[in-house]
Amino acid sequence: MFERPPSFPALTNPSALSRVRSARPWQRLAGLAVPALLGSAACNNSPMTGSEMDMAGPMYQYKPATIHQIDTDPGNGPYGNAQRVVLDRVVAVTKVDKYVNSANQQCRYQMWIQDPACTTPPCGMVMKAIGPMAPFPNASGSDCPAKTSSGTLLADISKDDNLRVWGKLVFEVDSTQPMTVVEHQLFIEKIEVLTKDAMITPVTLSDSAMYSQFVTHLGMTWNKYEGMLITLQPTAGTLQVTAFDGSGFTTMPGNTTWGDTFDSDYYPSGAATFPTVGSMWKAISGVVSTRHGGELMPTRNKDFVP
Repeated sequence: MFERPPSFPALTNPSALSRVRSARPWQRLAGLAVPALLGSAACNNSPMTGSEMDMAGPMYQYKPATIHQIDTDPGNGPYGNAQRVVLDRVVAVTKVDKYVNSANQQCRYQMWIQDPACTTPPCGMVMKAIGPMAPFPNASGSDCPAKTSSGTLLADISKDDNLRVWGKLVFEVDSTQPMTVVEHQLFIEKIEVLTKDAMITPVTLSDSAMYSQFVTHLGMTWNKYEGMLITLQPTAGTLQVTAFDGSGFTTMPGNTTWGDTFDSDYYPSGAATFPTVGSMWKAISGVVSTRHGGELMPTRNKDFVP
């Protein structure tokens, strides 16, 4: 059954209010028509009912879904590409990242979310918001406005926030053979910050024989743990950094691919490179990104355990 975003009654108790934001009309970009629902709304953390008319644009029907249902959809199913869904009680497992979409020179903002109630992977995905045009040709994400001044729905969202999110799904298949890695993206059209009562604990993977399945473009393990916070912690031995470049680093055993999306958050103060080639670690944690064939993304210095 389809549901539209709910119409929340006004409450006089300030403690019962939560932040609700919807996309503005100017954010109807790249074929994503976005509702403009104004004002604050009550947060009662109960199942959603009712409907809401978007007076500034078309009405959309949002199907209640779980991240697992989306990640395992064949692409043309009930939770497939171009469907509009609502996700209830998901947790942001990264901060907001910004980048420039090279095809149209848009500044885009993204963060990864995970379902704390999900017990069978995959349980995570990326959600995105479209910002202003890049300030000049060949601009990078660092040249885009800060997330707090981006004018997007992610402007006030932070890591560990508990969320209810409405949006449109876009599935992106890896363009490199064997083309088995798929990124499931949710372009958000409305977002609500809920009471922070759920946290995500990393899934520990101790079998080093499977680490080779985290090599960009290869293996189905990217899809199995998409968007999830995981820790590689071998039962015996350590993880050794064997290569470092401008896009991240690799570790053995397994020649595992790690990306540097959040390197500004995990570099030690004053370090020119990190981690250094040859360094050994008992464990490294990161979020599984399936973009462009896959990479593991550390998000803080504490993700590296010596």
